[in-house]
Amino acid sequence: MKYNSMMVTMLCVAKITTSGVLAATDPLIPENKQLDPGWVDSLTLRGHPQDAAIRASTKEGGLDYIGMPVGGIGCGQLYLSGDGQLWLWDIFKSNYTRESVKGLKLSIMTMGGHYSVPVKSEGGIYSDRNGAEVDQGFVLQVTTADGKVETRPLNRHGFSSVSFEGEYPIGRVTYEDAASPVTVELEAFSPFIPLNAKDSAIPATIMALTVENRGKEPLQFSLQGYLQNAVNPYDHDPKLGSRKNTLIQQDGLVTLLSTSIPADTAPEGQTGLEQRHGWGSMALSLLGAKEGLGGSAEAAVPAFPFKNNSTSTMALDKKLIGSLGQQFALEPGERKTITFLVSWYFPLHQERGGFLNKMTEGDTVNRHYKPWFTDAADVAAYVRRDFDRLAGGTRLWNKTWYDSTLPVWLLDRAIIPVNTLATQTFFWFDNGRPWGWEGVDSCEGTCTHVWSYAQAMSRLFPELERRLREITDYGIAFDETTGLIGYRGDHIKKVAIDGQAGTIIRTWREHTMSPNNEFLERVWPQTKKAIEFLISQDPDQDGVLEGSQAHTLDASWSGPMGWLSSVYCGALRAGEQMALVMGDDAFAYTCGRIADSGYEAIVEKVYNGEYFIHRPPNKKQINTSDGSHIDQVLGQSWAVQTGLPRVLPKEETVSALNALWKYNVSPEAEGYAVKHTAIKGHRVYAAKGEAGMLMTTWPTGKGAETAVPGMSERVEDFETWLGPGGYFDECMTGFEYQAAAHMVYEGEPGSELVKYGLAVARNIHDRYAPEKRNPFNEIECGDHYARAMAGYGVLLGTCGFEYNGPQGEIGFAPRITLENFRAPFTAAEGWGTFSQRLDKKEMDARIALKHGALEVQTVRLHPEGLEVKTVHVTLGGEPVSATVNMHKGTAVIELESPIRILEQQELRFVLAP
Repeated sequence: MKYNSMMVTMLCVAKITTSGVLAATDPLIPENKQLDPGWVDSLTLRGHPQDAAIRASTKEGGLDYIGMPVGGIGCGQLYLSGDGQLWLWDIFKSNYTRESVKGLKLSIMTMGGHYSVPVKSEGGIYSDRNGAEVDQGFVLQVTTADGKVETRPLNRHGFSSVSFEGEYPIGRVTYEDAASPVTVELEAFSPFIPLNAKDSAIPATIMALTVENRGKEPLQFSLQGYLQNAVNPYDHDPKLGSRKNTLIQQDGLVTLLSTSIPADTAPEGQTGLEQRHGWGSMALSLLGAKEGLGGSAEAAVPAFPFKNNSTSTMALDKKLIGSLGQQFALEPGERKTITFLVSWYFPLHQERGGFLNKMTEGDTVNRHYKPWFTDAADVAAYVRRDFDRLAGGTRLWNKTWYDSTLPVWLLDRAIIPVNTLATQTFFWFDNGRPWGWEGVDSCEGTCTHVWSYAQAMSRLFPELERRLREITDYGIAFDETTGLIGYRGDHIKKVAIDGQAGTIIRTWREHTMSPNNEFLERVWPQTKKAIEFLISQDPDQDGVLEGSQAHTLDASWSGPMGWLSSVYCGALRAGEQMALVMGDDAFAYTCGRIADSGYEAIVEKVYNGEYFIHRPPNKKQINTSDGSHIDQVLGQSWAVQTGLPRVLPKEETVSALNALWKYNVSPEAEGYAVKHTAIKGHRVYAAKGEAGMLMTTWPTGKGAETAVPGMSERVEDFETWLGPGGYFDECMTGFEYQAAAHMVYEGEPGSELVKYGLAVARNIHDRYAPEKRNPFNEIECGDHYARAMAGYGVLLGTCGFEYNGPQGEIGFAPRITLENFRAPFTAAEGWGTFSQRLDKKEMDARIALKHGALEVQTVRLHPEGLEVKTVHVTLGGEPVSATVNMHKGTAVIELESPIRILEQQELRFVLAP
């Protein structure tokens, strides 16, 4: 995390107080959170009146702030608005630096760091860095039997009733009007198929429009889409050239291709269009049209009838808009779907220099899709050719994800941060390397101490995580001599302890999300050196780090603490398991021995009887001392999510998690930040009346006064202010999610701790309600912040999911609604649905594969309350030989031999006493 200068422009000078308020008795952090009983019920019950999905409408409000990414992974950033318009066209270039932005920047913090006033989708203020304004939309013309003609744009201005529903990656908009017999439904998305990164990284947006005649007489329709040619959007000098639209017609596909034509000679002192940002092409296509088709390569405004122009050119200082459409008739009650496609091809990183130039030596990198296609029309042709597979796979995933007994709010909040990959936060270069900011344009280098929190990409697109380990962490960022991993890749080759340890744990995770040992075999030599580097920071090898420890709060702390020592021991546990796989028993023993020591020593040195603290050698550096810090048991959190042996004892861990609920969760997170000026930061992530889990509080009344040493006042110049101390009173979603996931994993089914974890995650969902701000953009130090992908861990915890692909092991231990549970899962080669029904007589569990394949031999289930003695296993109705043994409440089912479950097959288990 770093601060952007734009965030601190309204800091005022203020005296610091050192009252050391008791958080435990602070009215802003009450021990009894006074939660509404109905709201608590909605944490676990699907369909509860307070189970809040992402919905907005003209009647209920919330349309204004919707900005749902609907482009492919690493293809730039393109939003769908609440009324179905495409906006924030940030697809034309890559963003290279962190220079200040004039005006508002999406829904990022404004007003001196307070983000409660987000930018609306209509009338937002843009700079060149935030894309271009592009005219795009749809117009519907309806003709009645008596010849009456009515024309309406498909937006809130054309229909009195507009409603939005977002189920990422699919956004749906419905248009209705009491004065019209017509209903139109829009479905917009870019192909998104987990485990298939390539086909989820296409620079295209599918926009399927379904028109229904709800009247009593036949109607004639003309549906037209239009798109401005915005190629080279930042250039308006006609001496540089012109823009051109070309209408291309072929069976099943009509494409309006937009390009630009450079002048024969560029004006003196200027580069030509082909060397400028936005050089490439974009297109509007109509799929499946065979008759009743019209198109216009040029139209000042969309108009009927179609002009059928095949080509048109216009100077750069003029606006060129083209259109495509289809005419059709509908009988009463009849429906018809017309599918449009917006595609683009802007692969070139024109600006050499800056962060994106620092790739592997000798490389000239561009966006990943450069070698895949030749232009935007080629993109459209690919989507048309494989439309059934691409659109069908996306819709199947969407159906699989939401076909669950889990509440919709939880499914929404677990999947939404994944859209970070479809924003300017994330790049995938044509040399194969994934690369990311921490958030849009904020802090470079796929930072290890931020991206380690992100759980989603490894579960949905494990190929990309494996590439990050091989190309970056153990490649260009790796010091072969010491084993140090540069925490910002090749940009800053310094160590961050949490980033180094997190990368080692992620290596283990990536191994378990692989079908075999090949990935681990490739990276093991570097992984071992990375672990040895960490061990070198622990001279007495007791599992507790006490020297200088750089970390994600942009500081280096010294002295033992639960946070970084537990992460260190988590890396040791991962090293132990990987060494065993690789047959390196001696190194496995070393890792296990030190981790065993840390298991006890961390408790002895920094557990205060209720939670884990920090014991700095002095108070001359930023510290949390006696504070209750949100990441105090982070190592155990990552261990439980990745199937590692325990890092910290269960009893002390659960106590610490309960303490986080008691001392760190505030129903008035903004009020706490405003009140506690001793450590006052400059960013506020919650508005009045909104709850959040604070980074650090001081329940004993000790430590706050020395947390940020040397501070007597806040100053306007951030560079001279000890900014990292300001993190303590903030609530940031990525940190909150990891604590929430850990609470759910450690809690017993139906326990208070499970509810606490779900409540923490639900607080985030409520803060991002569409009537307040953009629900699809979770911010930290920048928009679409990568750490927020920790939210996927809450889903994993709720399912009690465990998986080891190479070992053929999978397990589920639901934490809620055990009697009837159903949820999605992903594995190394396939994804599907797990379901179980449980009563006093038997347990009926099923693994239904929807996509790909799943190889399995060991299955772990949790038949709560049943002492299972028998199991009957079938695959597709055919019996499978298996045995079952109970171990600490877990039914361990061993199949006689590994089996491979294929698409649309179901593996069923019936367990009984």
